[in-house]
Amino acid sequence: MNLREMLDKILDELRGAWRFRWLSIAAAWAICVIGWFIVTTMPNTYKATAKVYVDTRGILRPLLEGLAINPDVASGLDLVRQALLSTPQLEQVARETDLDLRAKTPEEKQALITSIRERISIDAADLRARTTQGEGLYVISFEDRSREKSIEVVQKMLNAFVENALGEKRTGQETAQRFIDEQIAEYEQRLRDAESRLAEFKQRNVGLMPDSTGDYFGRMQQETAEAERVRTALAVAESRKAEIDRQLEGEEPFLFGFDTGTTTSAASPGSTDITFRIQDLQRQLDELLLKYTDKHPEVIATRKTIAELKERQAEELARIKAGQQATGSLSSSLKTNPVYQSLEIEQKRTQVQVAELRQELAQRYGKIATLRKQVNSVPEVEAELARLNRDYEQVRQQYNELVQRRETAKLSEQADRTGTVKFDIIEPPAAPIDPVAPNRPQLLFMVLLAALAVAGGGAWLMNQLRPVFHTVRALTEVTGVPVFGAISRTWVDRHRQQRRTELLKFSAATLLLFLVFGAFLALQGALARHLQNLIG
Repeated sequence: MNLREMLDKILDELRGAWRFRWLSIAAAWAICVIGWFIVTTMPNTYKATAKVYVDTRGILRPLLEGLAINPDVASGLDLVRQALLSTPQLEQVARETDLDLRAKTPEEKQALITSIRERISIDAADLRARTTQGEGLYVISFEDRSREKSIEVVQKMLNAFVENALGEKRTGQETAQRFIDEQIAEYEQRLRDAESRLAEFKQRNVGLMPDSTGDYFGRMQQETAEAERVRTALAVAESRKAEIDRQLEGEEPFLFGFDTGTTTSAASPGSTDITFRIQDLQRQLDELLLKYTDKHPEVIATRKTIAELKERQAEELARIKAGQQATGSLSSSLKTNPVYQSLEIEQKRTQVQVAELRQELAQRYGKIATLRKQVNSVPEVEAELARLNRDYEQVRQQYNELVQRRETAKLSEQADRTGTVKFDIIEPPAAPIDPVAPNRPQLLFMVLLAALAVAGGGAWLMNQLRPVFHTVRALTEVTGVPVFGAISRTWVDRHRQQRRTELLKFSAATLLLFLVFGAFLALQGALARHLQNLIG
């Protein structure tokens, strides 16, 4: 089918539908009148809104950082929104605003509560309120056919939003405080019981408790190591004592002779000191040997005298060693041996050290023996003590933590009461004079479009039900029989005048429809108020 055939086909359809023009314009008028009446009588819907700003950046928040609990304002506000949209809260709002008078039966009341829930909106107005800790701008809105009721409902919801947010927080704090107090009392009793069990256990097992050296096996190992150390030190001390004793046996406790400064005074004539006489005779003997031989009588006599004096000197020395008092014959030449004296002092010191080490070693061995006897009881006592200490420390740690949390909770509660979170009402509840719904100009225009569509569609459908042929080509296409000729219609003046009159009437009816549409469009507000007053 080419373009010309398509255009011919469309023209044929239009000519056929034109036959039912009065029926279609009547349908359009009926639809418009009914539709415009319905749109005009639709109740107005007013939307009241209120804006509140939640401020969580109080001056106390940075000061109490780490000292008090930062409340999760966002979660709290979410809970408050859910609570405000609950059925009991909405029923209370309906009673306080007299919205419940619109419902008579339980079914109507339930439908009213559902309708109120759908028309109430409590949302965050900016991205900050949705992404930060609840801080930001919140908008509360409600739609109703009564402007005054919408404002009243928003006012009630705003008051409930602020009061419930603070009340929810305080209620949660009081509940948490009461729970912590109960837990502290319980743990305090458990702590007393643990302390009593620990004290009784220590009293029953005095002497078996581990000391600062550690547990049983640690003490056993330490005592063994100390005993080995003392035994080694004792062996060293005994070896040292034996060496000192050996050295003392080769030393004389006293020495005979004169110092350089005392020789002259001690060697004066008539001195009776044996040592001096032996030295003097020895000097004389040396002089005699220079003159005489060993057989000379004076040499022999001198040697004999020296031998006698040495015997007497030995006897005196023996008497002194025995503890007797020395005679005058040795008083000036007898001196204490300093080497012997120092060795003797060291010997006594070593003897004392050996005695101390032997006593300490005996004590160490005694402790080791005692510990070995307690090999079965002490570990059990230590294990039980460790368990009691562990239980006690756990209870004490939990108790201290709960006490700290209680103080933190009290500080947080006091901070909240001073106003760490503030609600600033940016815009009080208000509603514009003009309703937000329905959009009557749009609805009126949509009714007009619908009426025109129904009119055109109806005419086309009637043409399909009662078709006619306007051209030879259309008749040939439908019947498949060739048409040899056609007689054109002759229009007389009367028919032409009648056709023009009908066209004018149809145009006037169509134009009047648009004029009425313009009138409804211009006066839709006043008409709506008058019609609603008449109906209501």
